[in-house]
Amino acid sequence: MTITTPHLSSTIAKLESSSWTTLRLEEVIVELDIGAHDYEMGVKQPVRFDIEVLLEGAEKPSKDEIGDVLDYEYLHRSIEKATSERNALMETIASSILESILLPEKVVAGVVCLTKVSPMGFDGKFGCTLARAKTGFDN
Repeated sequence: MTITTPHLSSTIAKLESSSWTTLRLEEVIVELDIGAHDYEMGVKQPVRFDIEVLLEGAEKPSKDEIGDVLDYEYLHRSIEKATSERNALMETIASSILESILLPEKVVAGVVCLTKVSPMGFDGKFGCTLARAKTGFDN
């Protein structure tokens, strides 16, 4: 199980269907100028991205072609878009990604985890996780 999947379990329990699909993008590391402190500004830090979306149903595609499924490369594009300018907070970036990944009609919910792999001046890692069901999803 991925680090994102547990955050979807309450939404999965509400699905009217007994089948679902998740699409994931895991362990993408991007060097970002991020941070609210003066000593972080202008310094790139490695940030890990883990993203998962939930779709209701698990039907076999009618053809074995990319056009018959949600092209989940959009998950990576959501990172690129959200990190195209400097932000002080990981939560700002995560929220922007979450908004993007919930756009496709087939998506029911999503989870975005960001982790500062080597936060300046600290041992360990810092991270945040944002999870959201699509507005109007109240099965």
